[in-house]
Amino acid sequence: MSKPDDVAKEVIDQAAADKAAADKAVADKAAADKAATDKAAADKAATDKAAADKAAADQAADDKAAADKATRDQAAADQTAADKAAADKVAADKALADLTAERDTFKTERDTLTTERDTIKAERETLKTERDALKAEVDRLEKLTGKAAKPPASGGGGDKKLTADEWLAEELKKGK
Repeated sequence: MSKPDDVAKEVIDQAAADKAAADKAVADKAAADKAATDKAAADKAATDKAAADKAAADQAADDKAAADKATRDQAAADQTAADKAAADKVAADKALADLTAERDTFKTERDTLTTERDTIKAERETLKTERDALKAEVDRLEKLTGKAAKPPASGGGGDKKLTADEWLAEELKKGK
């Protein structure tokens, strides 16, 4: 081999080595670019996952806050309803107590009036009995005297002003 062939072979070998080095550099660059792209994709996926996780956590926190608020609102509504029911019961109990007291007052007044009525009836019966006794006495005296005798209280007794006892004594004297 001659020197020019050796030089050509060296140039070819050098070119092949340069090409191999360039191909390796391109392949290394492509691998580095792919690794960078994969890392960027992985970083983006991790960022997206972190964002999704944060959004889910925020949504869960918002849902819990809404549920807690709904629970508090329901508890407040239940307490308000219980307070209103208690107030209504107190008002109803007071109204019942007032009506019961009024009823008892009316019963007492009724009993008092009934007692007064019964007392008046008894007094009337007593007066009737006394009247009947006086009529019987007048009838007895008329039989004794033979005439209708009028006691001083009913306009009898003549010109003298006699008491009922004095008049009765005189009438009895006349009848003997």
